[in-house]
Amino acid sequence: MSTSGRILVKAAAYENSISFRTVTQKRKSPQCFYVLRSELERLWREGSVITGDLRSFAVLRYEKASGVVSIQFTWLESAGGEAIAGWEQIVRLPYDRLARFVESSLEGSGDKQWQALSMEEVKRPRLIFSSAWANLHAAASHKTVRRRLARFLRDHFNWPGTDQICFYNDFVPYSFFFREFRGGQPGICGGVILHGQEDMDRAYYSLHT
Repeated sequence: MSTSGRILVKAAAYENSISFRTVTQKRKSPQCFYVLRSELERLWREGSVITGDLRSFAVLRYEKASGVVSIQFTWLESAGGEAIAGWEQIVRLPYDRLARFVESSLEGSGDKQWQALSMEEVKRPRLIFSSAWANLHAAASHKTVRRRLARFLRDHFNWPGTDQICFYNDFVPYSFFFREFRGGQPGICGGVILHGQEDMDRAYYSLHT
């Protein structure tokens, strides 16, 4: 079952982990969910982590462009006998406040308890590759480029009020020209360019407007 509305997230700090518990008007999570500090450090570096605690598990994502940490909890508990019951929640927390709490909680005078209301979901624009199949196919066929492009698109273009962003082939290999649309009207345009292609292990995408 999915839970809608604002969700209160309560966190507690321990030496090697941070626990999370959620509370809504209708229910609270069946137990605390413990995430190792090492897993959170990996989240800050890599952008996503999947972890489990007891029967439950969570998918954590760090959206660098928007400064948001989203956590998709799947709460599982015994329903009697060998049966398992469960429900899902997605919470969105401000990265700066959460990271500050995690870091300061290691200090002797730092707070060991923290809570915040889940941020409301922001509508993400549709990403449409309307006539960019050649460069998109080339990028998808190259393992390193595919991973870089997926991360770049994930971390960028989270623009409030934008309905869709259309991508077109650029003359630079693996790269794209884009145009934003709001209410059916064209807006910002620019390029998503893969730089440093002489060494693909170090190549990187950047946004040009």
